[in-house]
Amino acid sequence: MVTTSAQQGPFALSHGATAHRSALITAETRPSPLIRYHALIVGIEGVVTDTARIHAGAWQRTFDTFFRRAEHLPRHITRPFDPDGDFRRFFQGRARADGVQAFLSARGIPPPEDEGAWASASRTVRTLVAQEDRLFDAYMQRHGVPVWPDSLRLVGAMRRHAVPVAAVSASRRAHALLAAAGVQHRFDVVVDGRDRARPRHSAGPDPALLREAVRRLRATPLRTAVVVAAPAWVTAARRCGFGLVVGLDRAGRAEYAGELYERGAGHVVGGLAELIPAT
Repeated sequence: MVTTSAQQGPFALSHGATAHRSALITAETRPSPLIRYHALIVGIEGVVTDTARIHAGAWQRTFDTFFRRAEHLPRHITRPFDPDGDFRRFFQGRARADGVQAFLSARGIPPPEDEGAWASASRTVRTLVAQEDRLFDAYMQRHGVPVWPDSLRLVGAMRRHAVPVAAVSASRRAHALLAAAGVQHRFDVVVDGRDRARPRHSAGPDPALLREAVRRLRATPLRTAVVVAAPAWVTAARRCGFGLVVGLDRAGRAEYAGELYERGAGHVVGGLAELIPAT
């Protein structure tokens, strides 16, 4: 069973009308730039699965608990985690451990001048990542994973045009995410963090994962299009020399769209309906 992004659970954040904005744009409005390519790679998080709000809610609960136990710290340091601003600034499109380190550092935990505190901080980071992981897994097991309906329409249309589609994620749980969403069978290839040549390499967006997807698709980067939602993935895709890199900004934030362009996106769209070829 496919759960759409409109079916929200307890971690849901309000997307307003932006989740449905792409439905207002039809394939007849303009020809799809994707149809000129022999293969398509899509990011999983933010493009296919609507997991950002779930992760944001899990991080909010994780840090709420952490700050309640840190009564010795000043209130300006332990102010509540913002599931919108803090999540986008520190966690979206980057490895979770890197996000935790950046967030704690921004809050002054531990004080930057206290070098000896970083050993203890690394244990704190691992503990917080594990807690968020448990909360996210519990949500996924109970509610499934919501998907963006326009992603399924795009994948279906491309495959009807004989264009194979790969789904890529830096996470090691991509197969589980797609299975929980009921859409794993929609893709010709799935590549995730378990496919890294160097398992201990940084867990963030990795050009090597995109290259592996191209290899499995039996295509070339120049004849492959990529659609991703995170700026770091845009950078990774541009480094690989793909023929087209499309950034997805579902919330319609000018600042975010600007960053996608700065990182190397050739196009930025507000929804995938703009990319669906006519059938």
